[in-house]
Amino acid sequence: MPAHEQDVVPRTAKQPLLDYSRLSLDWRRLKMQASLLKKWWLRRHKPYQPLFLVATCRSGSNLLMSYLAQQPGVAMLSEVLSSQLPIGPRRDCIPPATAISHIRYCLQGEKTPIRGCKLMLYQLANCRLTLDDIHAAFPTARYIVLYRQSLAEQFVSHQLALCTNQYQLAHGQEAKRSEIVIKTGELRRYCDEIRRGYCEVLRHSWLSGRAVLLSYEELTADAAHWLHTHICPLLGVGYSPPTARLRKQSTQPLADRVANYRDVSTLLHSPLCRQFHHWPYAAAANSRAA
Repeated sequence: MPAHEQDVVPRTAKQPLLDYSRLSLDWRRLKMQASLLKKWWLRRHKPYQPLFLVATCRSGSNLLMSYLAQQPGVAMLSEVLSSQLPIGPRRDCIPPATAISHIRYCLQGEKTPIRGCKLMLYQLANCRLTLDDIHAAFPTARYIVLYRQSLAEQFVSHQLALCTNQYQLAHGQEAKRSEIVIKTGELRRYCDEIRRGYCEVLRHSWLSGRAVLLSYEELTADAAHWLHTHICPLLGVGYSPPTARLRKQSTQPLADRVANYRDVSTLLHSPLCRQFHHWPYAAAANSRAA
């Protein structure tokens, strides 16, 4: 066999010559970047209130985003640091200064007095960005920190979304069904990582008076209360009753979504798979006052 043919790997049907989905995403990203640059250079820069929704995957952030976008004077962008979206950078890991500049470009493209986006904890880590960096770049920003009390539900929901490639469900759409097998070590590491990430966020004392902390469970139990009593006052806007535009994807019990449920049920319902957060410095201040 000639030397130049020895290293040739036969191309199969599973190895397409071109990744059309990636090419489509890159094309949409180029159009988005051109639009953002046009707005940055040609539109007058007016003062605005930045708003950052800090969350993790499958914590209910899409639901809260839809509610926020219905409030007067509020515009919400999705994950501006995600390479999987046209509005995001081409790579997940970009320098911190580049990430800050990209966030600025994205927010400048909106017109409302309050302009927000979603910042996922893992995306901040990818860019080596801390909340202190965000605070220094956007000193007047407001924040909503959203978490999910049930880490078991969050983990299972995340794994199913990866399997089905379905991350949100609008009215009229059908939920894709699937089952996952849980490895206990993987679940334990996941719970520890998510819990540790939120504890790191909440240690920032400058968030006092600038943020609302709530869980997915609290949001779904009474969204109107949280918007009217906590979020809208934080933003200084009037309250508008939200309309549910998304449907809950995972309505089945864990036993119907986890193939090896009997083997891991004790762990799924243990305290390890639950989290409850509060402002630690607020508790300390109350203790000193007492």
